[in-house]
Amino acid sequence: MKPTIFAATIALALSAAPMSANADMFNPSHLCRKPTKPIVVQSKFDIDMFVSDVERYKRCIADFVEEQNEQAAKHQAAAEEAIDEWNRFVRYELN
Repeated sequence: MKPTIFAATIALALSAAPMSANADMFNPSHLCRKPTKPIVVQSKFDIDMFVSDVERYKRCIADFVEEQNEQAAKHQAAAEEAIDEWNRFVRYELN
């Protein structure tokens, strides 16, 4: 097999392979606490407290999702950098 074809085959295999070697070994989960809807509303204070708890829960979930998206972007950037490094190696050192 010619070095160029060999290098292209390896590059394709590396780009298609899952990048799980250093991935987290667990699925992250949020620590947000769902509010409990009051069974009986006795005052405006009860309603206000529930609405406040719902907003806090929503904010907690949104923060968790944002953090996970940021981490995913970092992992994607690392994977792309590894592919770029491989491609530079193939382009400049194997040919």
